[in-house]
Amino acid sequence: MKPLFAIAALLAASACSIPDQSSVSGATTIPHTDVDVLPETIRSGEAGFTGVIVYGDRGYTGIVGDIHYPNIRVAGNPIGKCEKRRAMVVPLAPGTYVVSAHSENTVEHEVTLEEGSVAYFRCNFMRIGGILFPPAVLEPVEAERAYEIVNSRN
Repeated sequence: MKPLFAIAALLAASACSIPDQSSVSGATTIPHTDVDVLPETIRSGEAGFTGVIVYGDRGYTGIVGDIHYPNIRVAGNPIGKCEKRRAMVVPLAPGTYVVSAHSENTVEHEVTLEEGSVAYFRCNFMRIGGILFPPAVLEPVEAERAYEIVNSRN
């Protein structure tokens, strides 16, 4: 009976959600906007936007939904969890920042923003690996790819 209990406990723990660090009481969060459609004015430069856009890939989430998507931080401050085909639009002043994804692992990318520049990142999780939660994926992408994933609903 003990091995069965251990397996059940492990399955229950792995089905739990990775806590959203931006919802922890007292967390210093960076203002951002969650969007279902990326405005074309950002890509064209008409919006005068400087910052980072992190989007959840269109990958498989199965019956568990978005619970395994990693938490995202900018400059060490939590902004939230990635969601499938949604983007977090984070306005920032020009400068150098670390954008990171957190799960059982941490993936970090340093980005230097000049006035009017935008850095795009794809966020997902690996379907294999990890002990309780799937490892985080965070990688820089071109604007065209971000717009293709976020703005398509097929």
